[in-house]
Amino acid sequence: MKGPGEVIDRGGWRLEVELPEALRARRDDLIDRVEATVERGLEVPLRRSRRAVTYNPRFLVADDLPGDIFIKVLEAPHGVSRIKYRRRGSLVTRVKVITAQLCAAGFVAPPIWLCGYNRRDGRELLVTPRVTGTGPLQTLAAVGGHLVQKREVLRALGRAIGRLHRAGFVHGDLTPFNLFVQLGAPVRFIFLDHEKTRRNFGLGRKRRNLRNLVQLGRFDLPGISRSDRLRVLHAYTDAIGARDQRPIVRRVAQMLAARLVRDGGAQMIAPLQPAKL
Repeated sequence: MKGPGEVIDRGGWRLEVELPEALRARRDDLIDRVEATVERGLEVPLRRSRRAVTYNPRFLVADDLPGDIFIKVLEAPHGVSRIKYRRRGSLVTRVKVITAQLCAAGFVAPPIWLCGYNRRDGRELLVTPRVTGTGPLQTLAAVGGHLVQKREVLRALGRAIGRLHRAGFVHGDLTPFNLFVQLGAPVRFIFLDHEKTRRNFGLGRKRRNLRNLVQLGRFDLPGISRSDRLRVLHAYTDAIGARDQRPIVRRVAQMLAARLVRDGGAQMIAPLQPAKL
């Protein structure tokens, strides 16, 4: 893991900056852009969750080369979450650690250009560049008419999740919104949003792994059939070296059905059954 970058104090924020050499001259421009977004509300949020707000403003990475950055602001924890926070330490620090571990294991994770916390209210901040690729929805829409390519994307997804689990990681929130796809030979996947990603060892490891498949499978994506979901699962079981696919498919189907009932889903996904694809 890299050592700490440049640490600065600005507007109540204590920020650690770690930019590639080509962008170091734009450090102040980046901080100004983040401040305008976070403190002055000059951007509409891309996404809101219970504890975080994500923005996706444009930023000139060069004089004639506009790019995207993602700014995530995490609210200070309250109640029970505050106790967990004190025990586990800073969330942005844990994200930096797990990002470094993922990269060391051969995975691609967005570099953290800027991170820190607000001394006044306890908010935390993460700034990353947009990595190349497209989301699964856009990718599947683009290749939807080419069945061979579509099926290869789905199988590659199963293999990528299996490789992540075999390396000892479990993603904390594996949804279609936290994946980017890079089409090519081979197809590659980039896992995003690592606030809850962790090393996964010891008791409960298998269930935590299968929960990733449930998190992904609960979304009713356009053009994705029951057979397509099975392709992902079969590729996953192959990647982890499972001798028998059927128990895993059955267990995922049971967990998925329970999750959909808990979520109050009006449209249940068709039950999964082992099949040869």
